[in-house]
Amino acid sequence: AEYTDALQETFVRIVGEAMEHAVPATLNYCKARCGFAMNRRTLNGQGGWNNSPNPDGPVDHSVPVLKVTDATNKEIALVFGYACHCTTLGHQKFSGDYAGYAQEYLQAAHPGVTAMFMNGCSGDQNPYPRRTVELAQTHGRSLATAVEAALTTKLIPIEGALKAAYQEIDLAYDTLPTRDQLLDQQKSTNKLDAAHAGRVLAVFNEQGKLPQNYPYPVQVLRLGPDLTWVMLAGEVVIDYSLRLKNEINDPIVWVSAYTNDVPTYIPSLRVWKEGGYEGGDAMKWGSHPTRWNPKVEEHIVTTVHALRSKLD
Repeated sequence: AEYTDALQETFVRIVGEAMEHAVPATLNYCKARCGFAMNRRTLNGQGGWNNSPNPDGPVDHSVPVLKVTDATNKEIALVFGYACHCTTLGHQKFSGDYAGYAQEYLQAAHPGVTAMFMNGCSGDQNPYPRRTVELAQTHGRSLATAVEAALTTKLIPIEGALKAAYQEIDLAYDTLPTRDQLLDQQKSTNKLDAAHAGRVLAVFNEQGKLPQNYPYPVQVLRLGPDLTWVMLAGEVVIDYSLRLKNEINDPIVWVSAYTNDVPTYIPSLRVWKEGGYEGGDAMKWGSHPTRWNPKVEEHIVTTVHALRSKLD
């Protein structure tokens, strides 16, 4: 609690300081690609899925970049994205993983610049190979190099008004367990299942019922006529990024996840049907009563399109 309180106070202070030091700026967009992210869902031969590299699984290797310059054309910030879990490392120490190293390398190469990372739909994407600091540094260098490569391309000026739309939707759960089912599950020899049942029962006992849905935030930004930036909450799988980029008919579409809230994993219908960790099992680590309803993808995507239409 002490750390959490201090963290919140620090964030609020930093936001205030940033607002106080706001200056006129120019935005330019560019992009490149980076290849160390790989889909991590692999069939195990027994009808299930393992968390291991799948070179044939869907990925999004794009590296979108916003270059920010001041009135004198001096670089003041670089905002860049990539769809990949920051899980090269497995230790229990504070680390920005590959993204943190990429920020360090970019700031060293661009003195006075603040480098900021926006994670993409990396729910089913891992960096490979992994598990050493040296590999995290290598991936960070790869991503920083991709940003540098993007900056050598023709920059697209981002001009015009900033528009935003935000909505919290009632993202529905699947069929809820009964109290008797939870009591039975609490007796399971599977420690994860038993612990999950205990947490859900606590919600049941406190509220007298289980929630049928979760308030899931969806946000869309329009930066001028060219850039549409979709902000999704949670650990969103890659299908959302690929689908939204295909369906939104704007010159530039940037999809970020882990924004506004991180309730749990957000599967596409494909991943929901396949099951496994991202398909629903991960929800057992929290107090969600069960996995999402199979209409989860359509509900979110429909909301994105509705919010986008408000910004014309």
